[in-house]
Amino acid sequence: MKRILILLVFLTGISALQAKTLNAYLSYTLFNNPAGKPFIETYLTVQSQSITFVKTGNSDYTGEVFVEILFKKANDSSIVNFNKYALHLPAEPDTNKFNFNLLDVQRYTLSEGEYFFEMKVGDANSTKKPYLITEHFSIAFPGDKPSFSNIELLSKYTKSEDTSLLVKNGYKLFPYIFNYFPQNVNSLPFYVEFYRPESETDKDNLLLYTYLRPFETDKKLDEYFLYQKTDTRPVRVMLNKFDISKLPSGNYYLVVEARNRDNKVVASQQVFFQRNNPGVQVDISQMLAADASLTFAGKIDNIDTLRQYIKYLYPISSEMENAFAQSIIEGSDLKKMQQYFYSFWLKRDNLHPGQAWWKYKELVDQVNHDFSTLSLKGYLTDRGRVYLQYGPPNVMTKSYNEPAAYPYEIWHYYQLGNQRNKKFVFYSRDLSTNDFQLIHSDAVGELSNYRWQTFIYQRTWAPDDIDLTHPPNAWGNNTTDYYYHPR
Repeated sequence: MKRILILLVFLTGISALQAKTLNAYLSYTLFNNPAGKPFIETYLTVQSQSITFVKTGNSDYTGEVFVEILFKKANDSSIVNFNKYALHLPAEPDTNKFNFNLLDVQRYTLSEGEYFFEMKVGDANSTKKPYLITEHFSIAFPGDKPSFSNIELLSKYTKSEDTSLLVKNGYKLFPYIFNYFPQNVNSLPFYVEFYRPESETDKDNLLLYTYLRPFETDKKLDEYFLYQKTDTRPVRVMLNKFDISKLPSGNYYLVVEARNRDNKVVASQQVFFQRNNPGVQVDISQMLAADASLTFAGKIDNIDTLRQYIKYLYPISSEMENAFAQSIIEGSDLKKMQQYFYSFWLKRDNLHPGQAWWKYKELVDQVNHDFSTLSLKGYLTDRGRVYLQYGPPNVMTKSYNEPAAYPYEIWHYYQLGNQRNKKFVFYSRDLSTNDFQLIHSDAVGELSNYRWQTFIYQRTWAPDDIDLTHPPNAWGNNTTDYYYHPR
C-alpha cells in the first residue's frame, strides 16, 4: 500500500519577501526481488518555487533542500539504514525559470520486519528547524506463497535502456506522488510486481486481475477491469493504465489479485486514490432500476421510517450514493425511496439483500445506543461511522482517567480488508457529552495526524514546536504503550 505524506514547512528567509513555505511531498513503495532481499523505494518531490533562492558568485540564483532518512527496527529502535543528502536547484539567472518540481528517488534494502521510518527535510538557507515526520510500516513477503509488491502509481512510463533508479524491467517509471487525481488528469498508469517463490507448492497457472472499486463497497467496476495469465517465472511485471476520464468523483481502490483455477484469491494488493471529476454526471437510472414492490423494501410503507433508514446508510455509502440519497429523501416519492433502498442492498448482497439490511440495522441500533451524543445519533458520530463501516474492532482500549490527558479510545483492527494492524484514535474534551472525535488513523483513506498525542495531552501540555509529537515522560502517560501494544 502506497502512503502519501504531505510536508508543509513554514520557513523564514533573510527578509519578509523571501519567507516561503517549503512544499515537499513523499510517497514510498515496497518491493521484493528473486534473491529474497526486500527494499523500499522513496519518492520525494519538492516544488522549486517554494525553495528559498540565494545568489551564487556568478549572480545566478539557486537553492538547496537537505534530507535525512532514518530506518529503525520497531522492536528495539536500532538503526538499520541511514542516508543524508541535499537536493539543489540548477543555477539560473531568472527565478521565474524555477517552474518545475525536483524529483528524488532513493532505494534502501531492508530485511523483513517492522520499522519506523523517519524523514527530516528542510531548507538549507533558512534558520527554521527542519520538519520531522515518523511513519510505521512492515515488510513481509511470504517465502512459500505468491505475493505482490506495493502498487506504484505513475504519471507516465516510457521504454528505456538506462540504468537509473527510475528504470525497472526496461521501462522508465515516473512516479505519481499523490493519491489525488484532479479533473485534468485522465489517465491512471501503475506498476506492480507479482512474485512466485521457488518453494511454492501450487505451480498451476494463475490469472492476474486488475480493477477499480469504490472505497465504500467491495464491488469491482466492470468497465475498469483487466486480466492476464501468468506462469511460473519468479517475477511477473504488471504495467498498465486505466482511462479515468469518465470516472465520477469519489474515493476508490486500485486492486490487483491473483486467482487460482477455483477462482480463489491467493494474493492481492490495493492502493487508495481520490478522483475529482465534476464534469461526469452520475447515472441515477441504475440506482432506481430494480422493482422493489415485492421485496423487503416494498413492505416499508411509512415514508418517515424509510427516510430514516436511508439516512442510516450514510457511513457505508459512496459519495455518489450519499448525494443521490440526499436528493430523494428531500422529496416525498415513496416508490423511488423503496427502489433506491432495495437497489442499495441488492448491490451489496444480490442473494440475500434483506438479511444484509437487517444485520446492518442491528449494528445501527447498537451504535445509536453506545455512541449517541447530546446532539447527534450514534451513526453520525466518528465512532459510530467507523464501527458501521469497518465493523467492531478486535481491541478497544479505553482510557478515561489519565492524570494529564483528555479521555481517549484506541481501536485496533487486526485485519481491515487488505490492511493489517490498523488503529483509530478518538478523544473527547468532555466525557459527559460522550462526543469522541477521530484524531488519527493509519488506515488508508482515513484522517492521518502524526501529532495526535498533542491533542490528547492539550489538557496539560501545549507545545509550540511542531517537531514535538510525544508528551514528556510522566507517570500515567500511556498513549504510546496502548497504541503500539493494544490490549
